[in-house]
Amino acid sequence: MTPADATEKSFTAFVDVSFIDLAAIGDDEWPRLAALLDEAETVRAARFAFEADRRAYVAAHALLRARLSDRAKGIAPAEWRFGATSHGKPFLFSPPVGLDFSLSHTRGMVAVAIAQGYDVGVDVESFAKPRDALKVAERFFAPEEAALVRSKFDPASQSEVFFAIWTLKEAVLKADGRGLARGLDSFVVSLSPLAVSSESEETYALAQWRRGGFFIAAAARGGEANFRVEEARPSELIQVV
Repeated sequence: MTPADATEKSFTAFVDVSFIDLAAIGDDEWPRLAALLDEAETVRAARFAFEADRRAYVAAHALLRARLSDRAKGIAPAEWRFGATSHGKPFLFSPPVGLDFSLSHTRGMVAVAIAQGYDVGVDVESFAKPRDALKVAERFFAPEEAALVRSKFDPASQSEVFFAIWTLKEAVLKADGRGLARGLDSFVVSLSPLAVSSESEETYALAQWRRGGFFIAAAARGGEANFRVEEARPSELIQVV
């Protein structure tokens, strides 16, 4: 996973998770965040039909570029180039610094996870989204997980538990690299303690945070991991060079 020339740089052995509450971004800051994106990202951002979705995309990709430059000193945000696997998992194409990353965005909140030595995944969701949580859980979750959603008697509580499980499962699928092709019911996550169980011998470390009406979950494949989370300030991202 780590190119030989990555040893020339110094990295910490943490899974770093950063998030931004989009309500904290001022109108004058959006153009400067958008300026961090490359041409392909700018084109894709322009294709979103709704401004809320476009802003979430811009913020997530600006956050990713800025935080990568924090981890690999001397590389400007504009220098990063990305590719994607056949399953759609994004990866760093260049410069070759041996970092893995994941990003997630939804209306109102974005998150990024970055690490060296782990395959990582991150997911963020609002648990206030209108959804028939129990119906979806019974169709797509493992039986144990659906039973946990079913144990809650009111829709709001069911939705909260559903998204606590959903974000963890999405983070695991992103770290795995196959996404939904692996299947949401191919493994089981528990909420207390946070853990993954499956027939696979792969091991995952999990972390989860609740911020306002959102869950942020992160997963690292490859054994125990130390997670640290921080709320990024838009003004700091703009200053990264």
